[in-house]
Amino acid sequence: MLTIICEYISQCYITLLLLSALTVILIANRKTKIDGTQYVWAIMGLTFVVTSCEYLEYWCNTYDKPVWILYVKTALVYLIYPLVGLLELYLVVQIKHKVWIVIPYAMYSVLVLINMFGVPIIYMFYPSHSFAGGYLRILPAVMEFFYLILLMFYSPQFFKSGNYSKSLIVIFMVLATIITTLFEIGQIAVDHTDEIIAIDILVYYFYLAAIQNTNVQAELFERKLELEKAKTELAENRLALEESKTQTLMAQIQPHFINNSLMAIRARCFDYPEIYESITNFSRYLRSNFEAIGNTKLILFEQEMDNIEAYLSLERANFGDRLNIEYDIDFDDFLVPALSVQPLVENAVRHGVGTYDEGGTVTISVHRDGCSIIVEVCDNGIGRKDITEQQDKRRGIGIDNVRKRLSHMMNGRLDIISGENGTTARITITEPQVKKESEEK
Repeated sequence: MLTIICEYISQCYITLLLLSALTVILIANRKTKIDGTQYVWAIMGLTFVVTSCEYLEYWCNTYDKPVWILYVKTALVYLIYPLVGLLELYLVVQIKHKVWIVIPYAMYSVLVLINMFGVPIIYMFYPSHSFAGGYLRILPAVMEFFYLILLMFYSPQFFKSGNYSKSLIVIFMVLATIITTLFEIGQIAVDHTDEIIAIDILVYYFYLAAIQNTNVQAELFERKLELEKAKTELAENRLALEESKTQTLMAQIQPHFINNSLMAIRARCFDYPEIYESITNFSRYLRSNFEAIGNTKLILFEQEMDNIEAYLSLERANFGDRLNIEYDIDFDDFLVPALSVQPLVENAVRHGVGTYDEGGTVTISVHRDGCSIIVEVCDNGIGRKDITEQQDKRRGIGIDNVRKRLSHMMNGRLDIISGENGTTARITITEPQVKKESEEK
């Protein structure tokens, strides 16, 4: 028995090695559902049967066994080779519900089985074990070539669909099998057909595995995009929640209640003009700030100046003669984001002039520069040296907020220019919108 096994392995070593390698790969990838794996297993099983049949012929001839064994072996081989081509066709082309492809093989199988029982239609064996062909001896090769040529027929379709890799692999499989079969018939190179089948199926399975890997990578990439999208949506939801909380907080502050209360207090101060005027300006200042919260619409620069003047009136009450205001405004019929200039004026008063003992001047100017509008808030103070770290940080946040709103809402730019004689905050509006455009909207 050991001798028979050793002879079998020696006769079919390369084919068995290829089949073993493919079996290991299939088992390693058993959790990966690759389309067509069932056909690969079937072709591997048939190839193993062919190798066994090839050794069976060697064993029968060597040990002078009964001739009927050769009839059975040859019938199996003649049935298996076209069947392998048929299965390769199903594997590569994934043909479904096309009975006409199976009918020729079914008719051929009947002839092979009849021949196996001693009717020499395709082949026969003499008692000496010598082989002789029948009048249909070419039929097995015709059947094998039929499915190989049919497989080759689908190759141009793969090219047309842009699947060049699959088309080249199919051409290789077909040509390798046809050439090997012709060599077998011409006795140029014999007993290599089963090895070629094993190589073909190994090559094509690697192609299927590569396609599966590509599909998995694409699916992972799509999932990554979906995850990033979900994270973005989550961040947007959180931002919306925070905005909602802010709006709720502002609603709780009751800006109208505060304004009405101030108006009630102001009515009681009618006999005190300075207090009356201060409360009026403070009410205007609060109202403009409340209205600006969450406002994404542009307002007239004229309206922004009304708010600024209300603020400056309150600061004059604090600083007295130390605060001097100058205006150089050529026109005011253009649009700006709400609270875009006022924070610059507040910075100039508090950090430019207010911390300087001798006070100073804040100048607000508007002029054209070609097609652009230039708004400047200048101070001649040097009060930065007395600004605390917290104040400086708060000032930076306010300036950054103004800069972003100008950029996003109207393609504007904010530049802060510091020098020995003070600081200038310059707004440049490159695509100005005028009052007429606002009214049309």
